[in-house]
Amino acid sequence: MNWFQFLGLTLPWLIVLGASLTVLFLGTLMKRGAHAVSMAISLLSLVAALFLSWQHWVADVTVSMGMMSFGRMTFLGWMVIAIASIFTVLLSHDYLARRKLGHPEYYSLILLSTVGMASLIAGSHLMLIFLGIEVMSIAVYALAGFLRHRLSGNEAALKYFLTGAFASAFLLLGIAFIFGTTKTMDLTVLAEQLPTVLSGDMASWFLFGVAMVLIGFAFKIAAVPFHAWAPDAYDGAPTPITQFMATAVKAAAFFALLRVASPLVVAVGPGWAKTLWLLSAATMIIGNLAALMQDNLKRMLAYSSIAHAGYALVAFPTLSTQTPELVHGVIFYLIAYTFMTAGSFAIVAFAQGQGESADVSHVAGLAKRHPWMAASFTIFLLSLTGFPPTLGFFGKYFLFSGAIKNGSIGLVVLALLSSAVSAYYYLRPIVVMYFHESREGVLERTSPATSLVAVVTIAFLAILYFGIFPSDLLAIVQRSGM
Repeated sequence: MNWFQFLGLTLPWLIVLGASLTVLFLGTLMKRGAHAVSMAISLLSLVAALFLSWQHWVADVTVSMGMMSFGRMTFLGWMVIAIASIFTVLLSHDYLARRKLGHPEYYSLILLSTVGMASLIAGSHLMLIFLGIEVMSIAVYALAGFLRHRLSGNEAALKYFLTGAFASAFLLLGIAFIFGTTKTMDLTVLAEQLPTVLSGDMASWFLFGVAMVLIGFAFKIAAVPFHAWAPDAYDGAPTPITQFMATAVKAAAFFALLRVASPLVVAVGPGWAKTLWLLSAATMIIGNLAALMQDNLKRMLAYSSIAHAGYALVAFPTLSTQTPELVHGVIFYLIAYTFMTAGSFAIVAFAQGQGESADVSHVAGLAKRHPWMAASFTIFLLSLTGFPPTLGFFGKYFLFSGAIKNGSIGLVVLALLSSAVSAYYYLRPIVVMYFHESREGVLERTSPATSLVAVVTIAFLAILYFGIFPSDLLAIVQRSGM
């Protein structure tokens, strides 16, 4: 193993890890200005990680070292979580300042969680994938309850922790059964041994292990019926952390699931495909129907996030190493979803002001008082719905067209019907923004912070540009390989 090459490839996240440890000690070394310095260090380290990951992607390094596999798909995943984490840090500065909660450990936890995601995405060994999930999750458990004086914040952290612990137990049990039947946890070796294992006496135990691993991942991506924690956790957590959970955490989990699922689907057979078909269908239907009944924007976006996990799962019933277009569709969709959701939560954070309530009525009159914010929110919601020519439309187009080519016609029809249902709850805030008067002058007393405007602007421009020129983003995804 070339350790110099290994350190060079992992340098983006070694920088982030070092920044996390530096920020962690700032609280004991600085009495004033710790919040601003922590935010600056965190932002610079994540920008550096994004730049170095892009450089690795351009260099097109493909190598496996120990428990990690490096390639363009890994580096693309790193860039996605770096962007989502940058959005989180930018949104957090004003949010915490308004509540006088600008503690350095908040930023340290974000950086530590991001390092866990990077390990998760690069992992080619089931044990490293498990450790990456745990590092990612434990930090987010604490962040979800960062508003510790708020009862719903404590509830969010507790529910997320308990369900996350169950998910980890399922995942670890599944890994144990897979290792017991194959004598390996390396995904490359595992793919080579699958025909022998599935034709042997231990096939049923191996399939049980695969099912447990699937349940563990289903918890992490909030797929039905393992989704019950998401609405309460999203609602009770600080809004920037809700955005972090909905974008970075979900994207990292899907990248890892793609790596685990690709060599397994064809080998395991029709049973796996039927299970994933039902999982995707139930997640889309229940997520959208539940979102219809929500007045709280954070809970509405939480159920929307569940529905979007169902859309991404449309590709999985026929996923294999021979269907790269499905993988490309999922990755394209995850990138689109990251920008759409980050921008939406930025608007929600703005509408909240110094409070924590986030009802639809809080955006009433936004078009009159802050037309740029209202226009941006409109684009984000239309993109989430899938209206052309937004990025969300092309995300669904590439995802669903790949699924149709591989025989999942019925599931795609169901996804399209579910998308039609989602138009109601996505269009409702738009109507309120443009045709309702603001309540109690909340918006008149609030002005958007520069960092929040930066998030909205970046997300808006990305959605608009890639909505007009989707082939540019698709080319990056396709060049990333399987």
